Amino acid sequence: TGKTSPAYRMAAWERNSRLYFATPQVVANDLERGLRLEDFSLLVFDECHRARKNYAYTKVAKAYVSQCPYPIILAMTASPGAEREKIEEICRSLFIEHIEIRTEEDPDVLPYISRVRLEYLPVALPAEYEEVKKALREMLDERLRALAEMGIVKKPPKYIFRSDLLEIGEKIREAISGGAGGALYHAAILQSTALSLFHALELLESQGLYTLRKFVERLMKSRKRGHRQIVGELRQRGVLDKLMRLDIDHPKLDAVEKVVVEQLRMNPTSRVIVFTQYRDTVSKVVERLRSLGIDSERFIGQARKEGGGMSQREQRRVLQDFRDGKIRVLVATSIGEEGLDIPSVDLVVFYEPVPSEIRFIQRKGRTGRRRFGRVVVLAAERSVDAAYFWSTRRKVEKMKRVVRQLNRQLQPILRTGAPPRPSPLRAGEIPEVAEVTEDLEREKVRRFEREVAQVSKRLAIGVLRRGPEGLSVEELAHELAEEGFSKQAILEGVRRLEEAGMVRRSGDVIFPVSGEGGGRRHVFEVERILPGKAILIVDGKWRSILTPECYNGPRELIRKGSKFAAVANLYQEDGKLHARILSVEQIIE
Repeated sequence: TGKTSPAYRMAAWERNSRLYFATPQVVANDLERGLRLEDFSLLVFDECHRARKNYAYTKVAKAYVSQCPYPIILAMTASPGAEREKIEEICRSLFIEHIEIRTEEDPDVLPYISRVRLEYLPVALPAEYEEVKKALREMLDERLRALAEMGIVKKPPKYIFRSDLLEIGEKIREAISGGAGGALYHAAILQSTALSLFHALELLESQGLYTLRKFVERLMKSRKRGHRQIVGELRQRGVLDKLMRLDIDHPKLDAVEKVVVEQLRMNPTSRVIVFTQYRDTVSKVVERLRSLGIDSERFIGQARKEGGGMSQREQRRVLQDFRDGKIRVLVATSIGEEGLDIPSVDLVVFYEPVPSEIRFIQRKGRTGRRRFGRVVVLAAERSVDAAYFWSTRRKVEKMKRVVRQLNRQLQPILRTGAPPRPSPLRAGEIPEVAEVTEDLEREKVRRFEREVAQVSKRLAIGVLRRGPEGLSVEELAHELAEEGFSKQAILEGVRRLEEAGMVRRSGDVIFPVSGEGGGRRHVFEVERILPGKAILIVDGKWRSILTPECYNGPRELIRKGSKFAAVANLYQEDGKLHARILSVEQIIE
C-alpha cells in the first residue's frame, strides 16, 4: 500500500512471490520508478467500474498490455453502470475482450446467494419544514429562470436535478477557459449558488433540519460571494432565524428506530448497516440508537481538514467489533459501500435513495450473502428522494441490457507471444497465511532503509573516486553484492543520489554532478577538524574555513587528511577566507 516505503516496495517486486496484492495507485507510482510487468501472467482488477478517465487502473492496464507478450486481464465489478459510453470506456481502458454477466436469477448463481427482500418506506415531511422548503425552492427557481433567460438552461426548473447543474457548470467553465467572458461570469455565480441551494433543499428533504443547519453554518463561515448571497437572502426572508431555532427531527429517524428495533426483536444477534451520505446524519442516527441502548457505532472516512474523521486504526477496530458481535448497528457513509471486508448483514437501511445504480447495488449487496436479507429504503414523500429511487431502479435494469448488447461488439487484442504455461498452486504448496503485524512490517522497512543509506554512502564515495571517467553501476553492484547488499538497495541508492542532484546517469555509468552558481574548481585538503568547522588547504596555497551549512557533499570526506576536487566559491568574512563547496567532483587518493 501507499504506507509501505517506496524503496521497500521496489525490493518486494523483485522477489519470487507468485501473488501480489496492491492498491492501483501504488502500482502506477512504482511503474514510474521502473517496475516492469512483462513477467506477470495475470492482472486482476477488482471494482473495475472505477477504470475511467485518469484513475490508476487505466495506467496500469496500458503498461501491462504494452510490456507483456501475452497479457491476460480479469476485471470484476458488481455494477459497471448503466450508461453505454461509460461501460465502453471501461472496456477500452482495461482492454476487455469478453464480458461474462450474471444476475441473481441465473441458475449457477442461485445456490450461492440468499433471497433479499426490498422494501420502499415513504415518510411525510413535518409541516414545520414547509416554510424553509418553500423559501429554498423559490431562491433556487429564481437562479434557474435567470439561467434560462441567458439560454443556458433548457428545461423547466422542476425537472432540473444535481447532475444537470453539474453539467451546466462544466459547460460554463469550458466556455470561459476558451476565451468567452462577460455574462458568463455572472452565469457561473448563478450556477454555483443554484447548486448550493439545490444541495440545501436536498438536505432538508432527505436528511432534516439538523443536517441542513450544519450546512448553513458552514456557508456563514465561507467567504465566497455566492454563499454570502444565500445566507443574506435567508436572513431577509426571516427563514434563517427559524432554521437555527427549530429542533424537529426528520421522521426518517423514527423510521430507522422502528425498523432496527423490529429487526433486533425478531433476531437479537442480527447485524444491521444504516447507510447515509452525510457525516452529520451519521452522528444523529448513532445518537438516537444509543439512546435506546442499541450498540451502535459510526463508520466514516478518514479525517479531513475540518476534522471529524476516523483513522485507519479506528476503522479496523470498529469493523472487528462488528464482526465479533460487540456492535449490532453500523451507521456508515459511502466508505462502507465497497472495497472493505464487512461481514454479511441481516438488514440494510438506506437513509436516503442514491441516484447511482452502482452505489445502489453496492449497498444492497451487503446483505443476503449467507442467509435471507432485507433492504429498507427510506424516502421523503414528494421530494427528490422518490425521484432518485425510481430512477435508480430503471438504471439497474438498463445496465443489464447494455452489457449484453455491448458484449457482441468487443474485439480481441493483439498478442505477440505464446500464452503462459499454467502453474496452479497445489494444496501442499499453500502455506497457512498468518497476518503480518504492522510492527514487523515497519521493522522490515527500517532494515531496508538502513541498507539503502549504507549503499548511498558507498556509491557517493565510489563515484567521486572515479571522477570524470564515471562509475559502472553493474560493476559496483557486483562488488557490493559480494558484501551482502541487495540489488534492490543498490538501485534505490543510485536513484536517491540522482534525485539529490549528486550524480547523473548515462546508461550504466554514473558521474559526479558539477556545481552551478559561478563556482570554480579547486583542490581541497582537510587540515584540521574543529568544533563547528573544518580548516581546509585550498590548491596547496591558502587556508580556508568550511562550516557545515556551506558544504554540499559526502560527510565522510570531511576528516583529517582527506583530499578532493570540488566546485566552490571562496569569499572573505571578518577578514578570513571561507569556502562554500557546491559539489564534490573527485576524490584524490
